[in-house]
Amino acid sequence: MSGAADLLVVGAGAKAAAVAAKVDAINRLGLGPISVTIVEGVEPAASWKGLNGMTSGDEPLAVTPIKDVGFPYESGKAFGDLGPAIDREVMSLSWQQYLVGRGGWARWVNAETPSIRHRDYGAYLAWVLSRATTGVRIVSGRVQQVGFTPGGEGWTVEVEGREGLERYEGGALLLTGPGVHRHLSHDPEAAPRMFHCDSKRGDFLTRVPAEGSPEIAIVGGGESALSCLAFLRRHRPSARLTVYTPTLPMSRGESFLENRVFADPDCVGWSALELSQRRLFVRQCDRGVFDPGGLLNIAYDDHCRFLTGRVVHVASVSGGDGVAVDYASPEGPSVDAYEFLVNCSGFDLLEQLRGLFAPGVRAEIERQSGPLWDRPADVEVPMGRALEVVGLSPRLHIPGLAALAQGPGFANLGCLGLTANRVVAPLLVGDEAPAAMVVTRGDELGL
Repeated sequence: MSGAADLLVVGAGAKAAAVAAKVDAINRLGLGPISVTIVEGVEPAASWKGLNGMTSGDEPLAVTPIKDVGFPYESGKAFGDLGPAIDREVMSLSWQQYLVGRGGWARWVNAETPSIRHRDYGAYLAWVLSRATTGVRIVSGRVQQVGFTPGGEGWTVEVEGREGLERYEGGALLLTGPGVHRHLSHDPEAAPRMFHCDSKRGDFLTRVPAEGSPEIAIVGGGESALSCLAFLRRHRPSARLTVYTPTLPMSRGESFLENRVFADPDCVGWSALELSQRRLFVRQCDRGVFDPGGLLNIAYDDHCRFLTGRVVHVASVSGGDGVAVDYASPEGPSVDAYEFLVNCSGFDLLEQLRGLFAPGVRAEIERQSGPLWDRPADVEVPMGRALEVVGLSPRLHIPGLAALAQGPGFANLGCLGLTANRVVAPLLVGDEAPAAMVVTRGDELGL
């Protein structure tokens, strides 16, 4: 693999920025060299800027930007005595340094650190990626296919770039991003009246009329549903919105212990907890919950209602001018009609990966690591401490699948610095990277 990078990264978003910052710091300290190639199809942080669906860029960020690309700045747990020096270098790319350089730090702090917009966060991530360049390169182009190198010792990524199809190699592969929207059963004739959580926001404004009071159903109870709701309320203020959630809408508690578990899952011995406990924590604190501030904004909205139930099918009605939502509620099955529907039932990362890996590659992955794509829904994906698919060589890091196995923050923005540590540590200190001491007793948590 002459000329290959140590690590290939697909997607130049938050996790890629965190990895780039960590690798840049390690190389600038002379501890490397480590080489990283990041492949991005649009531009760095495109999704956060509102250029690639999922967000318009104007929605408020659900977490504080203080949890930046280096947070929680505890690299000693992964790199031993080298950790503090690495953290100091990464802090040059912190949210604080970003605002200081723009003369906005004091103003933000004096305003009591208000939430920021997605596009502001995207600008910060792009700033990080423009500076974390030591050993890091960003390739512009869309990934067409991922495979093994000859001999199976590394990975290849075929990229459709400006000069045509290009091929890049790496010893390990990191796949980022949320995936593609989950399929929602529907008639083909209903599709023109349906949107999805990754639909481009401009499509909403093009297809949903500004006149009148269009009836719109939103399926889902998480952040993507709240994002769509906020966008539609802002741009179509007279619309009547109905949100279908499997359970009553809940908000994050944001307690000290919950936040600490996101930043340091070892503090509660996450991987040793019963699977049912881990599932419950993720369900109540991450997936299927609304941001408290976002809920407050719609608390007195009399044109918005919530219905508990699971949507089972969407049919076309009125000659294609609307949809019929068939859902199962606590009172029994029911059908309601709407002009439009937004599918915010979540993302499917494995479905996205299915499109990147050829059948033979998928078969080899499952031969080494066990069922992945067609595993039963209640079976946990085997993910190791480096956020890698267990049993597979070369390493395939998929943080988005590691929430249940390794900690809830790895699938979101809760611990970007820790995510980078887990991925990069094998490249610097080998596969036997020191594991943090597991703490399980409440008195040791200071509770």
